[in-house]
Amino acid sequence: MKARIKYVICAAVCVLAVSCSGTGDGNGSSGNKQIMPGRIAVMPDMPSPYLMRNWKKVVSDYTALLFDVDKKGEYLPLTSLYENGINSGGEGFYQKSYVGDRNIHSAEAVNSLAAIVGATLCGMNMQNYYDRNWVAMSENFYNGKNGLNIYCNKTKGSPHDDWWYELIPNVLFYQLCYLYPRSGNFKEQSLSVADRWLACADSLKGTDMNFRAFDFSAMKPVKTGVPEPAASGAMGWLLYSAYISTGKTEYLSGAESCMSIFSGQKSNPAYELQFLYGTVAAARMNAELGTRYDLEKIMRWCFDLGTLRAWRHLDGWGVITGRWGTFDVSGLVGGLSGKGNTEWGDYAFLMNTFQQIGILAPVARYQKEYASAIGKYILNAANACRLFYSGFVPDSCQDKEGADWCAKYDPHSCIAYEALRQYYNGKSPYATGDATLYGWNDTNLSLYSSSSVGYAGAVIDTTDVKGILKIDLLKTDFYHGSAYPTFLYYNPYEKDKEINTDLGKEKVSVYDAVAGRFIAKDVSGTCSIPVPARSAVVGVYAPAGGRVSREKGKLLVDGVVVDYN
Repeated sequence: MKARIKYVICAAVCVLAVSCSGTGDGNGSSGNKQIMPGRIAVMPDMPSPYLMRNWKKVVSDYTALLFDVDKKGEYLPLTSLYENGINSGGEGFYQKSYVGDRNIHSAEAVNSLAAIVGATLCGMNMQNYYDRNWVAMSENFYNGKNGLNIYCNKTKGSPHDDWWYELIPNVLFYQLCYLYPRSGNFKEQSLSVADRWLACADSLKGTDMNFRAFDFSAMKPVKTGVPEPAASGAMGWLLYSAYISTGKTEYLSGAESCMSIFSGQKSNPAYELQFLYGTVAAARMNAELGTRYDLEKIMRWCFDLGTLRAWRHLDGWGVITGRWGTFDVSGLVGGLSGKGNTEWGDYAFLMNTFQQIGILAPVARYQKEYASAIGKYILNAANACRLFYSGFVPDSCQDKEGADWCAKYDPHSCIAYEALRQYYNGKSPYATGDATLYGWNDTNLSLYSSSSVGYAGAVIDTTDVKGILKIDLLKTDFYHGSAYPTFLYYNPYEKDKEINTDLGKEKVSVYDAVAGRFIAKDVSGTCSIPVPARSAVVGVYAPAGGRVSREKGKLLVDGVVVDYN
């Protein structure tokens, strides 16, 4: 018996039944091969206990608390203002990296820019939030006064630190440029940033970028310290974004050079965030340009144990699987202890998990073979992320100073701990972090970790079926070309399920990129969409009556790609 799909047109009584075997032009072969990286394969189909937070509300609550410069209380406000910014000359702001940050002039781009990007992705206008233009004030991270002419993690950056503190502020800036293209000096700064990183890429041609950092004052790599070759991936993303936004082919050449180095790595270079941006760049460039970067290998890097050892007690970087205590924690990103150290165990970090959810989501749009894997991964990771927040773990399983502060000042549980330890004092899991351990701050409640919540909140929504998420594949696909609304639905159950979704008032034709066919035409309003058991649907909502065409292996509607393969 064929499954059926029912549509209620604009909540009317009339029901249109359409066979899931396909309708009209654009039908393709069903049962596309899905690739499931090994660590995702062993994750539970449905994590337990299941409690999916409303992550968009968390973003809203967090932004309101973080940017309130008039908030009173211990360690508050979290943000303060100053006049005569070092680089912009205008008003600027300090933003603590942790609750209880002892440096009252703390300011990190990986914290502040991520918070502004994430809030914007979730619908907030950060050019007029609390009657202030936080986007314009962000220009203070552009290090022009010292001649570096790139965005740095500090307003007075050093010419070299390490790759991820050098690259990610510029990646975040480019995301701000995408969201606020007409803001202040962004146009000029985006060209300067692209030119500087292109010069860096050109100077490193013929190398494997297996360095710690890059010294822009001497235009030479820094070879001391733990190398971070995944920087080639983030640099590739940055230069490809510059090419898309300007059309300048020199940026494309630079991006391809970086991506060849990234894809050509012999061992897993995963660490912090750089490899995530290289992954989505590889997927997109393969789909749009026909490049042949080894995406299957690169996707495995995103989940398997990496080779970089940043801590003495951990064996590498990767994605955690299994249960800690009574909780499923599969999907969290951090340091893995291959020896099963029962004193410390694995060590998960929130910022990296939020970023991995948001940045990898668009891969399913460009390479639909990973739709089920990405859907299953996001389901597990987004469910486990709540365990970093005070209101979602027992008081005995979190730092006392953090629990006490949150009870007074964070009633919505929107500020998270930096990390989650597998074992601590006989407890598992245990919400904590590095700050108090190493004497940096008075709590491990981490703003630079919490500030990336918008990357997850922007892509995740729930449906009327528990455990089936509505994942927006465009929100974090920065600088994407023309596209129609595209959503991933993953069904973790052993049986087929149907979800109800609102298509809006305008009629659309629904194309399922995974199945390779239209599953409905000329429909609107609330519709019921079947999602096969333990499989995914990538629904593209194209205009009703649009002209279907094929070009170089792609399926288009009215000239806009709906299926890259």
